[in-house]
Amino acid sequence: MASETAWSKLPIDLQEQFYQKAEDEAQRLIGVIGGFRLLMESVKHRVAPYVRTLSFGPLRETSIAAVDGSFSPRPAETIGAKFSVYAAGFIMVKGKNIVDEGYLPGNIGESQAYGRELFSIILSIRETRLERVAALKALERNPDLLLLDGSFLSFAYPLFRIARIAKSLPVPKEIREEIFETTGEILKMTSILLDSGKCAGIIKRGRSRAIGGWLSVKEGVKSPLVNHLDKQILHNLMNPPAILDYKELLGRAELQRVYSRVSELLIREKYRDPKDAFEEALEWAVERLAKVLSVPEHYAVRLQSRLNRLQVKVSEENPPFELEVPLGSEKSVMETLFSSIENFNMATGLPLAIDLIDENITLPVEFTREFVREVEARIVNSYTGSLSEIKEFFANMNPQKEL
Repeated sequence: MASETAWSKLPIDLQEQFYQKAEDEAQRLIGVIGGFRLLMESVKHRVAPYVRTLSFGPLRETSIAAVDGSFSPRPAETIGAKFSVYAAGFIMVKGKNIVDEGYLPGNIGESQAYGRELFSIILSIRETRLERVAALKALERNPDLLLLDGSFLSFAYPLFRIARIAKSLPVPKEIREEIFETTGEILKMTSILLDSGKCAGIIKRGRSRAIGGWLSVKEGVKSPLVNHLDKQILHNLMNPPAILDYKELLGRAELQRVYSRVSELLIREKYRDPKDAFEEALEWAVERLAKVLSVPEHYAVRLQSRLNRLQVKVSEENPPFELEVPLGSEKSVMETLFSSIENFNMATGLPLAIDLIDENITLPVEFTREFVREVEARIVNSYTGSLSEIKEFFANMNPQKEL
């Protein structure tokens, strides 16, 4: 019996309409792909000189640890509260063998009075804190290199979201206090990781668009490359193993974020002169970071100037990933990471340790619901009131999701 595809589950009429949609989209993208090829032919001489080809070192045993966290993609919503679970952990590998590992659990249950986005922000910040705790535990094992799944400052992104929410909707005082306290803890732990000189961040889905912004400022006119991710541009140019160091390309490490903002401003057509966009982006990068982290601007300047980014490509089939490294640690990080081809999973183009921890720490979609059922069962054993009260509290907000 042939296996059923997601497409075949749709009504026949809807299937046929989607086939036509697919054809229309294919024809549109033929022009987009051809246009990008011509664009790259005209600009690659500007970028290619900054791409450096590397080689894997002689096989030597190094210990590489990786840290990651995850949370349930689908919170459980009952009449009484929203629930979610999250976890963080680390593994340490030598060659292809796991030699150490550790895991930490977390859970959250909040009132239904909090909107879905606010709940998501609280969950994200708590999970990041647990990741930092796991990272410090991994650092205690003294690996040659410790890889974070994501940027050192990734916890700032949910803070940007909370700042946006606060413009139109009051954020409860207790939530603001929790976020402020947790952010302070994360920042202290992040500083320890930065100071160790042994850590780097792996940004798998990096959306940097610094190249288009940089070319626009150099040429004095908006470059068509502002519409394309650096990852897409460099996938075309890099012959693996190879890297592009943003500090070498842009002159200063912190300008990667600034030039990405320039591309955004030019896409939105806020400025016609790229130099004007650059001036705003310079101020924005510092002011926004300082505001969401609740730190002085001089601290924000020092913090972002400590971080350099590189694009790293190790396999022909996969696009590059972004590697974030504390300034001054680039040489030791790259020597360890490229000490052996075994440190990478060529099927994904990512460090092997990152793939392994991602696989181990990912929580099953249905686990949150099972966790909540376990909580409910334990309450039944201890609660002195009516069992109907428990049943009412844990009644599913959407009964269809129980089917």
